[in-house]
Amino acid sequence: MSSQRVKALYFDVFGTVVDWYSSVTREGQKLSERLSHPVPWGEFVTKWRMDGYLKALGEISSGIANIIPTETIHMNKLIALLDEYGVTGLSSSEVNHFNRVWNRLDAWGDAREGLLLLKKDFIILPFSNGDMRCLLDISRRNELPWDGIISADFFKKVKPDPTIYDDAAELLQFDPSEIMMVACHAQDLMGAKNAGFKTAYVNRPFEYGPDAFVEEKPVAFDYNVDSFIELAEMLRAEL
Repeated sequence: MSSQRVKALYFDVFGTVVDWYSSVTREGQKLSERLSHPVPWGEFVTKWRMDGYLKALGEISSGIANIIPTETIHMNKLIALLDEYGVTGLSSSEVNHFNRVWNRLDAWGDAREGLLLLKKDFIILPFSNGDMRCLLDISRRNELPWDGIISADFFKKVKPDPTIYDDAAELLQFDPSEIMMVACHAQDLMGAKNAGFKTAYVNRPFEYGPDAFVEEKPVAFDYNVDSFIELAEMLRAEL
């Protein structure tokens, strides 16, 4: 397909740009070593993400719950998980520091190089449910070359609310057809596709760890790649 009309690439961040599972698991393992308290951190982290953050976003998107700061969502679940796994002896400042591990995530190995390549031909921005501070911290930590940042905070909504994609296009005065959404989540891309965006699915088979499920893709997306570098090469070949 032709990408000539595409002017900007919008990126999901958690899972697509950064490897949250490995990053948070590593910090948890260091915590266990210091406290001499073993914890199945892969299980812990998956619950923190799925039963905490993603469940809360689903409730907000469907109107069941009001929007609250990302850090609060994470903290609410963290407190419950620390109790569930018997992790004690942490001061309030240590709990707060661990909760902010989501601001210290490491990018996938191809992310920065791929973004630099894509930046040569397109405006590139994260478009994430993460709050502005979290996205800034992650960007600085990994030296990500964004042209700007779009946080769902701006709109007081969360993806995949069907109207937020239109809001994100209007924010930078783009027609939806001039934007490509890049993500490793079919639900996010479905929302973007329904709003008129082009779509690129990036396969991140280890997003949820080494034993993770393979996500189903209910529809075909415009691109299906294994890295940002591959996407950059495909798009450059079509210019």
